[in-house]
Amino acid sequence: MTSPLADEILRRLLEAEGEALSGQSLAGRLGVTRAAIWKGVETLRAQGYPIQSQPARGYRLGPGPRGLRPGEIAATLHTLTLGHPVRHLARVDSTNREVERWALEGAPEGALVVAEIQEAGRGRLGRAWQGLPGRSLLASLLLRPPVPPAEAPLLTYAAALALAEALSYWVKPESIEIKWPNDVLLGGGKVAGILLEMRSEAQVVEHVILGVGVNVEGRAEDLPEELRDRATTVAAWATLKVDRLGVLCRFLEVFEGAYRAFLAGGFEALRPRWNVWFRMTGRTVRVQTPAGVQEGIALGLGPGGALLLGASDGAVVPIYAGDLDTATTRPP
Repeated sequence: MTSPLADEILRRLLEAEGEALSGQSLAGRLGVTRAAIWKGVETLRAQGYPIQSQPARGYRLGPGPRGLRPGEIAATLHTLTLGHPVRHLARVDSTNREVERWALEGAPEGALVVAEIQEAGRGRLGRAWQGLPGRSLLASLLLRPPVPPAEAPLLTYAAALALAEALSYWVKPESIEIKWPNDVLLGGGKVAGILLEMRSEAQVVEHVILGVGVNVEGRAEDLPEELRDRATTVAAWATLKVDRLGVLCRFLEVFEGAYRAFLAGGFEALRPRWNVWFRMTGRTVRVQTPAGVQEGIALGLGPGGALLLGASDGAVVPIYAGDLDTATTRPP
């Protein structure tokens, strides 16, 4: 866990936008001694933050890489509830599990866990999620939506469309797509996965945990060898310099709006936005379902989160669970 005082110092220096802040001023604002400020600054310097000491002026944060410390997130994020408060961990078994533990302690809606290394990250169907330490965004968010348990899983789609919209700041929109139900692809390679877990009782949702893993920085060649042919990074497709902090904050800001729309208007308020990023409409696809393989023409996302397939006899078949085969071809 990061130092609360060091994070507050970092937050104030970031908010100063390159202006120097005296040790005395920081001590007064934070209610500590100047010696404590000096110690906090040295902690940040030891962790790689380029804090300069300017005679008669104070401390100034120079240009350099940014991370995911709570102070950095607080200084950058513009949301009302999502992303407040934050826990930043160097290493964790799973950010979803950490949020689950925190939720049971009474954490409020919007609580966020971010980690540098995740030892037991998971995706859909119990699959492992492998990120790049220090370059992948590994985050989980706590939600407490006042909706029936049957509706809460649809927030997966809200998260996927929010992430696609957020990434369009750095990546050309035509390169971005959502693979049903919740993977985000860039140029056909997986760049992000979403895992939603829920705890409910007596038809009441106690909480929802939304886990997001995004390969942000680095090259596709940096990924594990077994993933290079089907995965990529945001940086590999970005037209602007991108980092994890920017992706996290923009995602949370877009998702907060989508979350409000969901609570106000239900899933139908978001379905058209999701379909914008689904590039397989009109294509022949195969879906491995619990009942076997289904094949048909993809018609987009239907009510209730079903993938709609047009069958050869003209019927429209809703698929609620399964794996979509990306090796598809356009119909003649």
